[in-house]
Amino acid sequence: MNSSQPSELGPLNILHLAASIGRDSGGLGPTIIELVREQRALDQRATIWSLDTSAEAEWVASANGITANSIVTFPDWGPAQFGFSPKMEREASSPDGATFDILHQHSIWMGNSRATNRWRAKFKRPTVVAICGTLEKYALNRSAWKKKLAGWAYERENLTSASCLHATALSELASIRQFGLANPVAVIPLGVPAAWLASEGNAQRFRHKFAIPMDARILLFLSRIDPKKGLAILLNALAQIRPQIKHEVLVIGGTDRGGYLQEFQALARDLNVDGLVKFVGPLHQTDKRDAFAAASVFVLPTYSENFGIVIAEALGAGVPVLTTTGTPWEEIVTRQCGWWVDPTAEAMRQSLLEAVQTSQNELAQMGARGKLLIEESYNWQIVARRLMLLYCWLLGRGPRPPFVVTN
Repeated sequence: MNSSQPSELGPLNILHLAASIGRDSGGLGPTIIELVREQRALDQRATIWSLDTSAEAEWVASANGITANSIVTFPDWGPAQFGFSPKMEREASSPDGATFDILHQHSIWMGNSRATNRWRAKFKRPTVVAICGTLEKYALNRSAWKKKLAGWAYERENLTSASCLHATALSELASIRQFGLANPVAVIPLGVPAAWLASEGNAQRFRHKFAIPMDARILLFLSRIDPKKGLAILLNALAQIRPQIKHEVLVIGGTDRGGYLQEFQALARDLNVDGLVKFVGPLHQTDKRDAFAAASVFVLPTYSENFGIVIAEALGAGVPVLTTTGTPWEEIVTRQCGWWVDPTAEAMRQSLLEAVQTSQNELAQMGARGKLLIEESYNWQIVARRLMLLYCWLLGRGPRPPFVVTN
C-alpha cells in the first residue's frame, strides 16, 4: 500500500451523486458544490450527477463559478419526491459510468440510490455513502412506511454494500451503529468556504430590501420551512417573551418545499406575534450574505441535524448562534459563541430571552469567537484533503486514515 499524498498518485475520477443540488436542496447542494470545487483545486476530476433540470444546473454553475460540465443532469420518472431516474441508472452501468474510480453518494432514501447499486455491481469499485442526517431518529419516524419500503426495495442493499459511510459528527456515527450498520465510517465534518469567511455582506441593503427598520435587532432563522426545524417552538417562545421584546424582529427565511409556510404564518397570527415576524422567502447568494450581515443572533431550534451547515455559515459570518442539542454543535458552548440548549419550549424561551437581553457589544464578541472557531477547524480544504485520503485508502493506494472508525 502506498502512503503517498493523493496529489502524488495522479488524479482520480470522482462521481458525486445526489437527488438535487439546486436552490431547493437546502444545505446539501452548496456542500457538494464546495466539495467539487476543492477537489478540482486539488487537480482531481470531480463530477456531479443530479436530477435537477438543466436550467437549474446552469444557474448553480453560474452562481457558484464552476464549469457547466461539472454537473450532469438526468430526468426523473414519476413523483419528484421519489427520485427515480431510469436514465441515470442506465448511465451508471454504461461505458460512461466506467470512467469513474469512486462514487460518493450524498443522502439516501431516494430512488437515485438504485444508480449507486448498479454502478457498484457493474464495476466492483468503492462507494461512499454520506448519510446526511437521514438515520437520525426524528428523520426515520417521518414517512416511516416509505422508508421501510425503500429499504426493502434498494436502500438496505445500498447501505450494507457501501465501502464506507460518511458521517459529519460522532452523533451521526452513533445513529449509524444504532441502525445496525457495521460498515467503516469516516467521521469528517463539513466546512465553510474561504470566500464566505472573507465576505462581509451589506446589512443596510438587506433591511431596505425587506422593509426592516434600521434600529431593529434581527433574530435570523434561515433553513427549510419544515416542522423538523422547530419553528413552532421558536414562535411559541417568542410569544412568551413578548413583553420583553423592545427592538427585535424575527426574520424567517427559507424554502417552503413541504407547503408548511401558511401553517407557520397562521401560528404567528394566532400567537399574536405576527407583528414581530417577517417571512422573507428563500435567500440565496447576495441576499443570504446580507441577511447574516444584518443579524444580531442566528436561531435554529431544530429537532435534528447531522451537521447544520447553516450554523457553520452563521458562525463564519461572525453571528452568535442559538441552536439545540439536536445538532452536534457543543462547541458553541465551549467556545462561548452562543447557546446550545434542549429542543424544548422552556429551554428555547429562556435562551431566547437571554439573547434579546444581551448587549450588542457582547453579541459581537461572541460572534468574533465563533468566526475564529470556523477559521481554525471547519475549512473546506481540510475536508477535501481528508476525503482524498479516504478515497485512496478505499482504492488500495494508502493506509486507513485515523478518522475512519471500523468498530
